[in-house]
Amino acid sequence: MSEILNVHGLTVEYPGFTLGPCSFSMKRGEILAAAGESGSGKTTLARALSRLLEEEAAVAGEVAIAGSSLYKMKEEEVRRIRMELFSIVFQNSGEWLNPSMRLREQLRETLIKKYPAREHRERMKILMVMVGLEETDLERYPDQLSGGMAQKFLLANAMALSPEMVILDEPTSSMDANSRKAFIDLIRRINREHGTAFLIITHDLRLARELSSRIMILYGGVVEEAGLTEKVLERPKHPYTQGLLRASMDLNLLKDIWGIRPAEEEGLGGCPFFGRCCQRLDICRTKRPSLTENGDGRQVACNRGGIVTLLEAQHIGKRYGKQDVLRDASLEIEHGEFISLVGKSGVGKTTLSRILGGYMDEFEGNVLYDGKTADYKQLHKSSHGVQMVFQDSNESVNPSMTVREAVSEPLTLSGQADADTVKDRIGQALRDVGLPADARFLNTRVKKLSGGQKQRICIARALTMEPALMIADEPTSMLDPSSKANVLRFLKGLQNSRGFSILMVTHDLTCAAKVSDRIYLLKNGRLQPFAPVADRIECSIYQMEEF
Repeated sequence: MSEILNVHGLTVEYPGFTLGPCSFSMKRGEILAAAGESGSGKTTLARALSRLLEEEAAVAGEVAIAGSSLYKMKEEEVRRIRMELFSIVFQNSGEWLNPSMRLREQLRETLIKKYPAREHRERMKILMVMVGLEETDLERYPDQLSGGMAQKFLLANAMALSPEMVILDEPTSSMDANSRKAFIDLIRRINREHGTAFLIITHDLRLARELSSRIMILYGGVVEEAGLTEKVLERPKHPYTQGLLRASMDLNLLKDIWGIRPAEEEGLGGCPFFGRCCQRLDICRTKRPSLTENGDGRQVACNRGGIVTLLEAQHIGKRYGKQDVLRDASLEIEHGEFISLVGKSGVGKTTLSRILGGYMDEFEGNVLYDGKTADYKQLHKSSHGVQMVFQDSNESVNPSMTVREAVSEPLTLSGQADADTVKDRIGQALRDVGLPADARFLNTRVKKLSGGQKQRICIARALTMEPALMIADEPTSMLDPSSKANVLRFLKGLQNSRGFSILMVTHDLTCAAKVSDRIYLLKNGRLQPFAPVADRIECSIYQMEEF
């Protein structure tokens, strides 16, 4: 198929905001989605492609529609091809209709650009049927329409001159479930029967998945990731795309929903996602990444080439006497991921977690950390390394220590922090786990704390080292439902706000399904990926039997 749209180096500058440079193309009859949060530049892109920007916008680059350069045309030439070659349906559909004119009169104003008056009535009838409205609706005024009806009429108006491409800006944002489904079916039918190309501007990843064949992910005016919709949404390669997917309620029916963490600091002209990224490097502060090929038909704008594998276990094996506890076990944990390792009690989960945490030396296979053989002596004593929270908090901390001594112990043993840094990190870690940081509590002996407080002390100890990976062994075992829920939300909240990765070891599949990005099942000494059926909540009961 030939191209209907070709965008090269498009830049739009407003005071305080810049879109681009953007470069992409669309084939005739294709449905492409541009997705991102509010303020990412989606609507600016739609306006730029329609040459409907405000006067203060400074535009550079090339936009070619069906071979015609949009920004090299005079305004009257653009007006001539707008609606006939391409059209746009903006968000907040009611605002784009003249409240004092009937729909018939408004549709006539479009048809008159191409068709003689004698054909208007029949064409109006065809258009109304096309979008699922009645011919009698033409006698209505805009304030007599529901949001869904107004959106359908604007689509009819956009299709009136049979354009080759239609831009839809947040087309279903104000629709109920039934109207949304009907509108999606309508777009599919028009695309199939008329060969119309659609550019869908949306924050709704489910809509993008249901309609588009390709997707672009925008953030801060930059295309961060682009590729086939199915592949991008199944396994994102940019940390921002990963965050968007976690925040999508429609795509996570079983999981708790977490927004992307707030920016800790701003970059200095570098990657726009710098302040929120969990795998940023110092270079990302000043170096702006370009959109480059990443394999599998994917493009990613990231100085690290996309989401990086933090820890990789390769063919791990472990024997106790004649018993094979682990056989050829392999897994990967990416930056910012919450991974769960599930399996029955006694299957070897704790053994594997101790190997991955650096607390067991004799085993087969290899463990890589950031692409290199894991040096746990260094990783345990340095920031952005590996820390482990053991199952039994009573055995993990010396009961005669004060809270201050217990929480600061990893920092003290590492010898990497001065007194002020130790004090600051202790206070921050205790606040993060929901414990007081006053002198009275700091001087309390660990043996006088409750079980829940001891567990949080163990997590605070790990947090003082600012780990990139935390391994939590059975953190919810033997807890009542309320306490279990609190611990899960607490761990997920910490991981989300701090940006580290978690490997949670558990026998509880339901807990794992609520918080995990991915799940591994350990069974008969072997490790395999495990995916709960997200559309059926009751599935967990049956899947547990597979253990």
